[in-house]
Amino acid sequence: MSSRTTPATRRALAPSEPPGGRSLRTRLRGVLPVLGSLQGYIGLVLVVVAGMLTKGQVFWNQQNLTNAVGAFASRGILAVGETLVILTAGIDLSVGSLLGIASMVSALLLVHQNLNIYEIVPLCMVVGALFGLANGAATALLRIQSFVVTLAMLNVVRGIDRMLSDNVSVGTQLINAHGQLTPRSAQFQVLGTPGHNILTGLPLPFVGRAGIYYPVLALVVVVVVFQLLLSKSKFGRHIYAVGGNETAARLSGVNTTYVKIAVFMLAGLLAGFAGPIDAAYSASADPLAGSSYELDAIAAVVIGGASLAGGRGSIVGTLVGSLILTLLDNVLGLNAISDNAQLIIKGLIVILAVVIQRPDLFRALGPSVRRLGRLIRNRADDPPGKAEVGSPQPQPATPPLEESR
Repeated sequence: MSSRTTPATRRALAPSEPPGGRSLRTRLRGVLPVLGSLQGYIGLVLVVVAGMLTKGQVFWNQQNLTNAVGAFASRGILAVGETLVILTAGIDLSVGSLLGIASMVSALLLVHQNLNIYEIVPLCMVVGALFGLANGAATALLRIQSFVVTLAMLNVVRGIDRMLSDNVSVGTQLINAHGQLTPRSAQFQVLGTPGHNILTGLPLPFVGRAGIYYPVLALVVVVVVFQLLLSKSKFGRHIYAVGGNETAARLSGVNTTYVKIAVFMLAGLLAGFAGPIDAAYSASADPLAGSSYELDAIAAVVIGGASLAGGRGSIVGTLVGSLILTLLDNVLGLNAISDNAQLIIKGLIVILAVVIQRPDLFRALGPSVRRLGRLIRNRADDPPGKAEVGSPQPQPATPPLEESR
């Protein structure tokens, strides 16, 4: 007689569902993956609704939204480069410092060399790419963890930045003898100074003939280019493969060393591209520019649905995460929420995003929670003074032996 069970037998032997249908835990297990895939879009909708309910047209108008996105554009560009690194299961903590040194280099080239923006921006991108190349080479060739390499590079680059500037800020708004901005300084303002739009006079969608704020345009172009790179090119598929399983990717013929070096180099290149934007927005280059920007970039990537373990994420998701952070800053600022409270709120949002990405977390914590519940119930049921099960029982004292006479 065969010992194999038929599908009907297996269904009959399976545990029956509770009378009310599936349990709450089972339902949560099915809902959380959906929330994880849509968390960015849901969060963006919630932030927009919160802004409209609390501030109405003060929040939902073109000028406010343009200024908010423009203020965060440089960090959004950093987040795109950070996405490439995180997709390979790495991390880059130096992008904020790379933006800072690119910002300082752009100001120094403007003030001392009188270069135009078509020369300044490419040179800053080269500077960022070289530091990114060093990060990638140390990670891929020397086999040092990317966390350690980029943490060290963060301090190295910040020190170089301070040496170049003598630890003082360098202004970008230069005045001539007539009390007006010099032509090169006026041109530099286009890169990010609020109120200076480009493509004015052209009939553009959503903005008409008023032009478009350059940082917003730069962010959109970077997102489109790198989303196409990830989704339509062989290099993009190799990035996902290295993050998903580096050993399998290498055995399949993927040059994992090249991929790792390339993503760090691209992250540095984008940091160099964002540096002049940040300098133009602030009208100066500060030795501390870009401090903690790497944390905002990582937060945008995680909120956008990428996994820090690598192999999952997208540039569009990172854009959504960046929009959530910038609009959240805007909404909290309009409602006069203190900076300290804003940091707490953003930190909690990042933790929530990571939890939603891990639907198995509740299953892993289930046994521990049940054991803790049983322990609490047993403590409550036991009368005071009752010995616990398994605890050593007190032994009667042994009388001393009499000395022999």
